[in-house]
Amino acid sequence: MSALAQTALFTLEAAPAAPVSGVPAGAFDPAAYDAALTGDSYGWLANLPGSPQPPACESCGQPMSLPAAAPVLWACPACHPGEAS
Repeated sequence: MSALAQTALFTLEAAPAAPVSGVPAGAFDPAAYDAALTGDSYGWLANLPGSPQPPACESCGQPMSLPAAAPVLWACPACHPGEAS
């Protein structure tokens, strides 16, 4: 690489001008945007279906329950009382 090419690597050029926006920044109300972005909070949860219907136990046919210790695992209170409570 020539000396001229090396000096060109470290030569500062004039910074380009900042882009100009066509809309003044003060023309919008930030509160209106905050309300639109926030939405209806958790109101959409009310439209979801209720609790799932418990499946029947494959062994005895009783409805299973969701234990408090692991509320994502169905357990039969008749066949597995220790796990269902």
